[in-house]
Amino acid sequence: MNSKPRILFVIYSVLVLNIVGMAQIRKPGVFVKEISKFPPAVAEVETAIPAFIGYTEKAISKKGDNLHSVATKISSLPEYEQLFGRSSGLASFVLHPSIQLFFSNGGRSCYIVSVGGYTDNLQSSNFITGLNVISQQDEPTLLVFPDAVNLPGKELYNVQKAALKQAAMLGDRFCILDIKYADNASTHTTVIDEFRNNIGIDNLKFGAAYTPHVQVTGNGTLVLPPSAAVAAQYCSVDKERGVWKAPANVSLNMVTDLSYSITNNEQEGLNVDAGAGKSINAIRKFTGKGFLIWGARTLAGNDNEWRYVSVRRFFNMVEESVKKASLSFVFEPNDANTWIRIKGMVENYLTNKWRDGALMGAKPSEAFFVKIGLGQTMTQQDIVEGRLIIEIGMAVIKPAEFIILRVSQKMGAGR
Repeated sequence: MNSKPRILFVIYSVLVLNIVGMAQIRKPGVFVKEISKFPPAVAEVETAIPAFIGYTEKAISKKGDNLHSVATKISSLPEYEQLFGRSSGLASFVLHPSIQLFFSNGGRSCYIVSVGGYTDNLQSSNFITGLNVISQQDEPTLLVFPDAVNLPGKELYNVQKAALKQAAMLGDRFCILDIKYADNASTHTTVIDEFRNNIGIDNLKFGAAYTPHVQVTGNGTLVLPPSAAVAAQYCSVDKERGVWKAPANVSLNMVTDLSYSITNNEQEGLNVDAGAGKSINAIRKFTGKGFLIWGARTLAGNDNEWRYVSVRRFFNMVEESVKKASLSFVFEPNDANTWIRIKGMVENYLTNKWRDGALMGAKPSEAFFVKIGLGQTMTQQDIVEGRLIIEIGMAVIKPAEFIILRVSQKMGAGR
């Protein structure tokens, strides 16, 4: 079948001029009017474009321009090194090896915001400035700042709360948060408690936290916060399976060890926080499998709607994609014809997502609904005031987090 767009040619003569309402034609002949027979379509946005905020050796463009506090998109480690330099060799500044870890784990394009150099002190205010810079960019969908884990005192949590607030306000991004370094059970318990006590209770569905730190062998042996490797796996899973697949039970490259080995009992307390619901995802080592991300929960672990990373990020993608596609209808007549076109556009898009396996249900009507129109989503007053309201409901698949085997002994037949 020919997949090229079809154009329907409608032929008019001067005899039907007044009937069809075309502009006045002043000479006899045949005239052509092209009418599009294809409905508008939703162009899906990218789902995994991380923005890394941190300290760099330098920040100079190829033309010599200052890139300090400038959101700069890169697509490879050599490009990062050309613009932002290499590692400092100091434990406080880990952005360069984190970017190396990111690309080694399947990461693709990302943004870099340099907020200082290696002679500067780590300050939470610099990270807040970097967040303000990246808030002006529409493309990033993930916020990552591995250097911030080394901030003094409890300044890390000011940065993390600011990132969560931005993600909630913009609605198009998600935060990957690090827990502070720990190398034994006592220290690990301390940093987990400190995180839960200081991260607050707002906007938790827009972020996920990961622990422990990972050991890598690059230029020597380094211990890094895991957020860069996790961000890379978000990118890889999105590309290979789709954003609706939980970014978990996937292995990490370059990782040779963990700063602390989490036990099964310890993970129970991380995964389910009965008090505040602040779930934390573990990275664990499994014999024969290597080092795996072994958790898929947002910080809103007690929220049945937004418990899982994949659900939150899928909704982010759909909301942003439909929002941008709907811009073409701004200033169109707020009438039934426009409503039908928008509904058809969104239904076609969600039907494709259902066919891809992102939505539950044996048929599209069980997987989603799209409502629009007077008496359904709008009142006459809404129309008078120029509001066009679209309501979308989706039954998004959720990960099989707990697989339960029911085993019984089959009784032998009597003899």
